[in-house]
Amino acid sequence: MLTLCAYYEGDVPEPDRDRFDSHVEKIHLPLVARYPGLKSLRYHKGIAWNGAGPDHYLCFELCFETRADFDRAMASDIRNQARADLENFVPLFKGTMRHVLYETQDIAVKP
Repeated sequence: MLTLCAYYEGDVPEPDRDRFDSHVEKIHLPLVARYPGLKSLRYHKGIAWNGAGPDHYLCFELCFETRADFDRAMASDIRNQARADLENFVPLFKGTMRHVLYETQDIAVKP
């Protein structure tokens, strides 16, 4: 399995947070959820803990069963639409956005 993570290291100014979060949740992620071959999609939003705020405002996690599925998604029209949509919310974000592709192995856990 392959996992593509998009990391948003930084913050969104308080006056822009509702607009940013709403766009991500109601418009951008529904576009990404339509990627062909996408097995799962997770949205992680950083929260303060242990006396400190998060270094990362959010992270998206896109999982694909095979490299062929990943490549098909990256070449798709819906990905082009999602990339164009970045201009509608990323300018509100103050920081660095990075994408990392991982080879993923699930580990069984015992209840």
